[in-house]
Formats: sequence, C-alpha cells, structure tokens
Amino acid sequence: MDLNAFLRYWSLTLAVFVFYVFAVLVASLDVVGELAAAGRKKRETSGARLDPNPLVGRSVAQTLLPGPGQQLDAKREWVAGLAKTITDRLGPTIRTVVLEDSKGHPLVHFSDGKKVETYRVDRTLVESAMAGDTSKVAEVTDLLTRHLMADFLGMESNRPTRVTELAREAASKQASAATPATEALPAIRPAPATPQSTPEAPAAGAELSREERLAAARAKAEQLRRERLKPPG
Repeated sequence: MDLNAFLRYWSLTLAVFVFYVFAVLVASLDVVGELAAAGRKKRETSGARLDPNPLVGRSVAQTLLPGPGQQLDAKREWVAGLAKTITDRLGPTIRTVVLEDSKGHPLVHFSDGKKVETYRVDRTLVESAMAGDTSKVAEVTDLLTRHLMADFLGMESNRPTRVTELAREAASKQASAATPATEALPAIRPAPATPQSTPEAPAAGAELSREERLAAARAKAEQLRRERLKPPG
C-alpha cells in the first residue's frame, strides 16, 4: 500500500471535516445574532425596559416587604394579625413582616419607610396566648404597643425594659439558687442502754485514757487482794 496515497486521502478527509465544523459554527452565530436583534426590536416596539437596579434610591426600610408567595404558619400569622390590629389603632402607616429565629421565637419587623424596628416575642408567651390565655394575649399586645409608641410616636416613657436572653437565664438561676433544697434527714434513734456489770464500768459511749484504765485495774486488783486477806468469819 502506498503510504503517500494513504496520508493524502486522510488529510483531505480531515480538511473537509474542519470546514464543515467551521460552517456550522458561523451559521449558529448568525442565528443567535438574528434572535438577539429580534428580541431587541420587540422590546423597543413594546416600550418595556428592564430596570438594571430596581432598588436604587430606596432605603432598607422601604424594601421591607413579605416575599411573594410566602406562606405564614399559624404562629406567625397570629402575631401578624395582632400587630396589624395594633398599628391600625395607633394610626401611623407601618408595614409589618413577621419572621422567626432559629429557636422558634417570632421576630416582628415594623417599618414606616424611614426606619426598621425589630422585636422578638417569646415563643411560650405566644403559644399560651394562642391556646386561649387572655392574660398572655394582653401581655403580648401591651409589649408591642409600648414598643411602637416609643419608637414611632416618640413616647419614650412607655418603652418596656429590654431583657436579654443571658439576663433571663441568670435570673432563673438566681431564683433556683435562692430556694433551698429540702433533703430527708435520717431519724435519730437513741442507743440502747448497756448494763453495767461492775460499779467501775464507764458510761456507754465514754472513752477512757490509758492512765484511767491503769488506775481502774489497780483499784480492782487491790479490792481482790483485800478480799483474799479478809479473815473468814
């Protein structure tokens, strides 16, 4: 087989293949350019223009809105309804968004377009209020009302005292430490009386020193000696 003829055949085949790929690439670029031009022409005729930055010129408070399609759970919906009732009663135009932290406590965000204020409501307080405890409902309402009056109406005297999580835990620890733990004490029983065999026997529970034991032994020996020496009769 002629090697030159073989190489010539495959080089021509490769050249045709490269030409075909290049032609397909050029045709694709033409199609993409035509589609882009058609879309641009359509936007110009319709008058719709895309805003590259729709949030330009807005503050953070003006962008505080609930996300589209965001579904509130029962707890957040209850807090949002209560917050809306409070804001409608106070008068100022305030938008409300209720979120939730990692521990399940509702975070109530209030915004009037100029500033944003956030308050955390204790989860157990909300759950008790939702269960029908009217005192807890009044407590949550009073808490949010006083915060809103202080931050948006300028009534600082109505602001409730802020208690942090660390301060709450420290107070509970102090309360538990102040309550003494009652422990059951064992009943004390009197020791049974031990009979005394001799007059020299010490009282029960008494502890004699070495000198006292020696003196008692000498006295007993002296008594025995006198009994032996005593004449019969």
